[in-house]
Amino acid sequence: MMDPAPVTGPRLALLRRLGFAEVTHDSHVPFLSHLIGTRRVLAEWGSGPELCDAGLFHSVYGTEYFDLETEVSRAEVSDLIGARAERLAWLWCTIRRDEIDPTTGVTVDRHTGAPIVLDPRELGDIATLWAADTVEQLHRMNPDERRFSDGLTAVLACASTEARHAAEECLTALN
Repeated sequence: MMDPAPVTGPRLALLRRLGFAEVTHDSHVPFLSHLIGTRRVLAEWGSGPELCDAGLFHSVYGTEYFDLETEVSRAEVSDLIGARAERLAWLWCTIRRDEIDPTTGVTVDRHTGAPIVLDPRELGDIATLWAADTVEQLHRMNPDERRFSDGLTAVLACASTEARHAAEECLTALN
């Protein structure tokens, strides 16, 4: 497995330009620290470079829990991290995660309400990303701040083995 690209140069510059270094994440650290931490968790689990890049950029378009004030084009992100990593980041930012049907891969576009079908690989990567996002931050959050992880257990069977075990352990420890 190739190592993911380092979090330096243009990757870091874009995240800084978008303001991630200045805003505090819900988990009580700078947002940029959370993004780098999510990427680190994915890399530790042996995830490929595309998924690690998606983890680093998983909030680049804003999410159902975070509105981004500065916009960036999908083309700019794709040019930087590649088409597949960008698509995973875009999916993460676009879908309603708690509405993912793990048997069909169908979920909902949070902007339009239209269905989005994740192919099996995307479903596994999104489930793994969700697990990494959860493991990276949940321990810093108060119980009333953990709503973003609702629904994760429904898709954990689709995640990588490492992600599934780590997320189950994390969720169990905090309940």
